[in-house]
Amino acid sequence: MHTQQLTQIHFGPESQDYEPVTQSQVETSAYALEEAKLQDTLLKLCPANLWHNGSYSSGCPRPILVGKHHQQQMQDLHEALTTAITDIVQRWWTDRDARFSERMPLEKEEEEILRWVDSQVSCGNIAPFSECLGSWRPDFLVDEDDQREENYRITEINARFSFNGFMHEAYGQKALNRPLPGGPGGLVGATNPDMILDGLFGLFQPQYPLHLLKGAEHGIDIHMFIDAVWRRFGIKPRLITPADLRLFPDPRSKSGYRLCCIAKAHGEFGSPTNSWTFTTNGGEIWEEIHQAGLELHQRELVALEPEMWRQLSLRCFNDMRTVLLVHDKRMLGIVKDEIPHLVARMVLTPSQAEALASGVVDTILPGSRRLHDLLELSRGSPQLRHDYILKPIRSGKGDGIVFGDDVDANKWVAALEGLVSPKVVPGMTCVVQRRIRPRLYDLALKASVGMVRYPLVGTYHVANGKLLGLGTWRASSGRIVAVSSGGSWICSVLRQE
Repeated sequence: MHTQQLTQIHFGPESQDYEPVTQSQVETSAYALEEAKLQDTLLKLCPANLWHNGSYSSGCPRPILVGKHHQQQMQDLHEALTTAITDIVQRWWTDRDARFSERMPLEKEEEEILRWVDSQVSCGNIAPFSECLGSWRPDFLVDEDDQREENYRITEINARFSFNGFMHEAYGQKALNRPLPGGPGGLVGATNPDMILDGLFGLFQPQYPLHLLKGAEHGIDIHMFIDAVWRRFGIKPRLITPADLRLFPDPRSKSGYRLCCIAKAHGEFGSPTNSWTFTTNGGEIWEEIHQAGLELHQRELVALEPEMWRQLSLRCFNDMRTVLLVHDKRMLGIVKDEIPHLVARMVLTPSQAEALASGVVDTILPGSRRLHDLLELSRGSPQLRHDYILKPIRSGKGDGIVFGDDVDANKWVAALEGLVSPKVVPGMTCVVQRRIRPRLYDLALKASVGMVRYPLVGTYHVANGKLLGLGTWRASSGRIVAVSSGGSWICSVLRQE
């Protein structure tokens, strides 16, 4: 039994002096000064115009004190989840008994690209999935188990965009860590910000030009990332759009093509680090793309010409298997269903299976037996919908989530009836997740508001399978908590033994 629970703390005049926010009266002027100091420090680390919607002002200087048992729970959950997903993805097309592609079907173009990627692994053009897992950011809520212990429960894996949340955590933790004294009995940052940045920087090779492909998404941490790359390596990644992409047939290339983009755009010429540029007959200057980071929605990927998408798949992070499979909300349902088979095949240990069983939210797949059962039960028990939510399979930032108690019984049944087939309907298909009743925490987020009692939404950061550390906590009055829609974000500290 662990007695230390997640607790927000307030620093005294000296950084080694601290106490829970519940034990100190909210002094508006002192708290406001703390908030102003944090903002000032954050802006010294990264200019104001690069923080999405001024999100530096949403940071809270009063951290969450976590225990070593919290960190161990995160580590155990990460290792079990990574092991399970890696095994599942690598068997996606070869394990016919598992029927993954039937249980979690993709759009035709998506399936074609993933089968092609699999063929490129066989001939050595693309690394096995275990070697290029890319950037993951699982989100979790905190509920209670039977012993009233805090239990992390993963609700989704954000793996479509490589950067979101990483830069906020790195800069927020760096600002928090600076005044911490450390030493026996003192506090240290729960996450090393340098590990976060090094994990991101390890996704690409700095000796080659870096292109970042972005379309409709405005972008959050990506702009901060560009600035960080410039500061670290002296190179500036180029933002390009799908319309800038070009293919140059080249029989000397192992893929038969060189992937390029227009270099002469907005008065900009090719990067001095890129020796492969040329002028076309039409007067365009083309620049070769050696590596690309993606910030495209799935519909934007599907809209690419097939050969363009294939060539991009050879050069991009995140890996297409990560974008199209790991990010998909149905993957958590596949993982939960596969636990017994993974144990039987000795992929997971019994303790890892237990970590996943308790640490991943129950997720029901469209077209599954469990979906049909829930539909029948919902017809006879309308109140059952209060225990579930609908979540779009490809969404992010909380977009499109519907709580069962926010719709009437007829609309709930109609929504489930729309999920009796596993076939993907773009923009419509959802998973059904069991609703988590999260623990509430006493928090002092803003001096102007005072004490509140909200849930904490946690996250942790992973790069190519390596746990980089606990990310920011998010908190707000809404059911759906996102910094992009006004939530506060908080970093963490740990007591030094």
